[in-house]
Amino acid sequence: MRYAIKIAYDGSHFNGFAMQPNKKTIEGEILKRLIKTKLIESRRKNKFQYAARTDKGVSSFGNVIAFNTNANPINALKNMENIWIVGFATVESNFNPRHAKYKIYRYYILNKNFNIEKMKKAAKLFVGKHDFSSFARLDKRNPIRRIDKIEFFVGNVIKIDFYASSFLWNQLRRIMAAIIKVGEGKAKIDEIKEALNGKRKNFGIASPSNLILLDVIYDDIEFKRIIPDEIVIKKEIYKDAFDYLKHAINPRNVGFSYPVE
Repeated sequence: MRYAIKIAYDGSHFNGFAMQPNKKTIEGEILKRLIKTKLIESRRKNKFQYAARTDKGVSSFGNVIAFNTNANPINALKNMENIWIVGFATVESNFNPRHAKYKIYRYYILNKNFNIEKMKKAAKLFVGKHDFSSFARLDKRNPIRRIDKIEFFVGNVIKIDFYASSFLWNQLRRIMAAIIKVGEGKAKIDEIKEALNGKRKNFGIASPSNLILLDVIYDDIEFKRIIPDEIVIKKEIYKDAFDYLKHAINPRNVGFSYPVE
């Protein structure tokens, strides 16, 4: 039987997703667990594949791995350190998780007086089919890619979502560096136009820690969702941390009540 597994992970604890010699990676830790528990014999024999090869420091809420096994893999993959199973489905024998309808990434930026309208105009330039040579770390792959949609959610933290079936190495972090510079007034929209029209430019690269692989979407697969206990606890920890800091800065905040003995 072939399983597709949605995985979340905290990328700050790993040297990226893909296996590397003598380095801790998400793929490496998962394969070690699968082989140790005898769910698979090897990546090749059991057709282990993944949807997205995220960079060092990039996290995920919904990357997808797939492999063949005769046993239910969910319990065996529980309790991994900084890697969580968040969904699963049984799939056809020829399923390859790379062939997704959309990979959705989200970038988070603290809103510090950016020119939001200019940022939106800059982002709109990247929608559609383009040569992204100035916005990727080039390897042997074709630099022409299509971005289907970019969405902004503006608040104290700006969230920017990118939808495409595939991305190049470092592509989103370099796009975000350009968008941020436009919002800061350090780059012009015309410079992005020039870069997309073949003039090589370097806008820098944004931090990986603010980039999340939000989800991977397929037309005909419905995953059974799982919310891990550790995620529930982490949510409360970060909520309490935020509320506590607000309370500490403003004693009149009623979010915390301290008992007096």
